Amino acid sequence: MPSFVIHGDKLLVDHALTQRLADHDATDILESNIHNLTASQLDFGELLHICSSIPFIDHYRIVIIDGLCTLLETKTNNRGPQNKKSKTNVPWATLSEHIPLMPSSTLLFFKDGILNKNNSLLRVLTKVSETQHVPAPNGVDLSRWIKKSAEEKGAAISPSAIKYLSNLLGNNLESIDHELEKLSLYTDGETIQEPDVQELVSQAQEANIFRAVDAIIEGRAQTSFSLIHNLKINGRSASYIIAMVTRQLRQLTLVHSLLETGENQAKIGALLGISSTYAIQKTVEQAIKYSSEDIKWKYEQLLQCDLNIKLGRLNTDQALETLVFTLSAAS
Repeated sequence: MPSFVIHGDKLLVDHALTQRLADHDATDILESNIHNLTASQLDFGELLHICSSIPFIDHYRIVIIDGLCTLLETKTNNRGPQNKKSKTNVPWATLSEHIPLMPSSTLLFFKDGILNKNNSLLRVLTKVSETQHVPAPNGVDLSRWIKKSAEEKGAAISPSAIKYLSNLLGNNLESIDHELEKLSLYTDGETIQEPDVQELVSQAQEANIFRAVDAIIEGRAQTSFSLIHNLKINGRSASYIIAMVTRQLRQLTLVHSLLETGENQAKIGALLGISSTYAIQKTVEQAIKYSSEDIKWKYEQLLQCDLNIKLGRLNTDQALETLVFTLSAAS
């Protein structure tokens, strides 16, 4: 049966999946033949049953699993013990034995974000699946992507507007695409200029702090420094950014604990006081990436950062820079 692993930037992964469906003439399938499954709630036996079922009327049954390889990365992490009740202990590696036996009418997709090249399940699935890595572009490639994306929306965009937008949002393609939608409508056929971005995307500044915090915690130094620089230009201090990193690590600790007890995303959001479904999903996805020992180690680096400031060894800007480099070196 056809099986695909697509991992990288979320927007590009979704586009690649859509293209794969189009290649198989499977874009107009009955809803009953489409199964979107979340890795954290996935049952191994149920998955095999779904994949082995013949589609109703249609030529294909489409099965899309979101985040399974990401979920299993915690299993190979050697910093912390594994929860014996965790679904990461299910023998997912045996999928490579089951996939060739599934009917050709099943199209099986594994969607994931950025994966470690040594991901155990990725290595297994590569043997029986087509694998496609679609990372978000950077530098000149990102500028070209923004220009092309704007043109696809019927708008032209100036080089200065492209630079400002990329500085503001980094290479978060989903956010850039969303803002370009608004900008193309706002300019109504005129070329998108830097002042247009400054006026219409100003609300993205608040979201920028969360992107910076995510980048710092995940050890993405280049992205971190770019976003930190932009935040400082817009009046955010290093101490504020450090405080937000502290807040996010606290939330990750709580989410990690709640996931181990089997709580769902809605319950987790209620307990944390987060109303945004997107924010809950992003926090849960990030928590899944790390073991308890990972988060504890990151906390220790944060405490060292605070100690360096209080003892006068470093000022807040230097301490934040050191924290970014430390977390990046260990990633």
